[in-house]
Amino acid sequence: MLPRLSVVIPTYKRTDSLKKLLDCLGKQEDIDLEIIIVDQNAPDFFTEAFLSKLTKFTYIHQSQPNASLARNNGFKISTAPYVLFIDDDLLPDPDFCIKGVTIFNNYPLVKCFVPMVYTEDEKGLWIKKNKKKIKSAYPGNDLIFSITDNISAAVFFERSYYKLSGGFDPYLFEFAKASEDVELFLRMQQNKLVLWFVSFLEIFHDEKSEGGCEMRTAGYWVSREKNARAMALRLRIHNKASGNLSIANIIQLSRSYIFNKAVLKSGLYTIIKEAKLLTNAIKESKIFYNKHKKYYSNNPIDFLL
Repeated sequence: MLPRLSVVIPTYKRTDSLKKLLDCLGKQEDIDLEIIIVDQNAPDFFTEAFLSKLTKFTYIHQSQPNASLARNNGFKISTAPYVLFIDDDLLPDPDFCIKGVTIFNNYPLVKCFVPMVYTEDEKGLWIKKNKKKIKSAYPGNDLIFSITDNISAAVFFERSYYKLSGGFDPYLFEFAKASEDVELFLRMQQNKLVLWFVSFLEIFHDEKSEGGCEMRTAGYWVSREKNARAMALRLRIHNKASGNLSIANIIQLSRSYIFNKAVLKSGLYTIIKEAKLLTNAIKESKIFYNKHKKYYSNNPIDFLL
């Protein structure tokens, strides 16, 4: 019998939090799970004892750390009609997975959704902080909203819907190490695929876990560089004249990285450094786009082929 939900876990430089997540998944109630672990670590990162535990699940090793590629690779070997992509530092309650599948069954317009991801310090603040992302409420239920974008720490897809999305962009992640979720959800919007936010389904995010994404722990300039590279490449990908940056794009980039209040108040040194960072991102994104043009010139873009 096929599992009802495939859970794809890209893991990188984490042991304790991955162990906790797997324990939580082992306690899920009333549902058959297919747990797929995509190990992006060096071959000697995990101890042999721990690695032997991982191989009891569906396990694949990926030599290159790339969250987008890991999710796509996990999806390709999954078999369930519904898929949950989940980061290795989240802790679901025992009824989290069955509630997720039930949402698909109870709300037929919902084919892709994100739950409320909360930390120790914040809970229930998503709507207050992200009002601009909300588009409309689900017919007859004002606790489910269609939204423009979200973090992809936990995202549910109906299987066929993920195929239609084209998957996460492994090349953008290779180039920028950031914003692959923003790009996917933007591409979904352009293809009239809807992302929903389910406010009453919650999952805990352990921000204290070491490893994984470097965006929270990297220094200011490292984060700024990643985001500038991601934004420059994303604008090239989604420009009507694919691969180019319009005057509007340049203005948008300049406002984000030079002509905003925070940067202008920081002084000449910061302004010059931000300008150099942005200039490099624009130049390098053009080179990188041209290198992978055959993927981005497809309509629709599909990274699951």
